[in-house]
Parts: sequence; C-alpha cells; structure tokens
Amino acid sequence: MQSVNKDINEYKKLFDEFGQEDKEIAIAGILSIQYGNTCEMLYAGMDERFKKFMPQYKEYVENFNWAFDRGCLWSNMGGVEGSLDDGLTKFKDNFNPTINEMIGEFDIPVYPFM
Repeated sequence: MQSVNKDINEYKKLFDEFGQEDKEIAIAGILSIQYGNTCEMLYAGMDERFKKFMPQYKEYVENFNWAFDRGCLWSNMGGVEGSLDDGLTKFKDNFNPTINEMIGEFDIPVYPFM
C-alpha cells in the first residue's frame, strides 16, 4: 500500500504540473543522423520526472526502426564506460549491443597506404 500511495502521489504531482489539457509534452528524445549505412545517435535524453515510465526504451526502438527503414545496417548508440558496469552500459545491454573497443578516440592510420 505504501508503494502504491507513493506512486499515486507522484502521478498527482505530474498531473498538477501539466494539467488536464490535451497537449503533447516531450519526456524523452534522441538526436540521430544517418551516415552511409549507419545511424549515429548523437544525443539521447529524458526528463527525469518521467523516469518511472521508462520512455527511453520506446525512443531507442523507434530510432532503430527509423534507421533500418532508411536502409541502415548499424545503429550506433554511442560509447560506454570502460568498466562496463555503469548504469548506462547496463541499460544499453538490453539491446544486445556489439561493443567495438578502440585505443584512443580516433582511428588514424599510421601508414595510409597499408
């Protein structure tokens, strides 16, 4: 009962803040571009007040669909921490990622002809 009452109070706060008007509000979003056959997610974020609804999951799925509908073979979700045990990595792990590890931030060939 305490948990349910806590949820009800949180929802009442949101309802009071955003009112009863029939309007759309942005609670999460992703900024992506297509580069060749890859979708690069440049930024993803969400309004912390709505984290209980987990809107980022739907945003990622919608972004993947957008990318694959445009012919992308890959969708790059951006980097992860080196330890692979932080919250962002655990979230991204839900999408069964392929993690490519590189030394440094840029891949610059030392011998361009090779």
